[in-house]
Amino acid sequence: MISFAFFQAIVIGVFGGAGLVLTQLYSRRGPLIYPVYAAILIALALSLAHAGSVSFGARFVAALAGMVVSTAISMAAVIIASRRRRRAYVTAGITMGPGHMPWWAGPLLLTLLVTASAGAAFVSM
Repeated sequence: MISFAFFQAIVIGVFGGAGLVLTQLYSRRGPLIYPVYAAILIALALSLAHAGSVSFGARFVAALAGMVVSTAISMAAVIIASRRRRRAYVTAGITMGPGHMPWWAGPLLLTLLVTASAGAAFVSM
C-alpha cells in the first residue's frame, strides 16, 4: 500500500516543479534553481519527518518520487521553451547547430536525484 507520505512528496514535487519553471523563466541572475532545489529537499525532509512509522526505504522512494516529478516538470518546460526559441531563430534566419544532450547527462542527473533523495530520507528519520 502506498503511504500518505508518498502522495505528499508528489504534491511537493509538483509545487517545486512549478517553482523551478518560474525561476527558469523569470531569473536573469545566474543559477537560482539551486535554492529552489534546496527548498524542495527541505520541504520533502520536513514532510517525511512527520511519517514516524515509515521505513527508510519508503521515505527514500517518496523523496525520489518528489524529486523526479519536480525535475520532469522543469525539463518539460525547458524543452518547450527551447523549441519555441529555436523556431524563432529559424524564422529570423539565424542558423544554429543541432542541439543534443551529452551522453553523460542522464546518468549524472539520476545519480544526483538518488543521492539528494537519500539524504532527505536520512535526515527525516
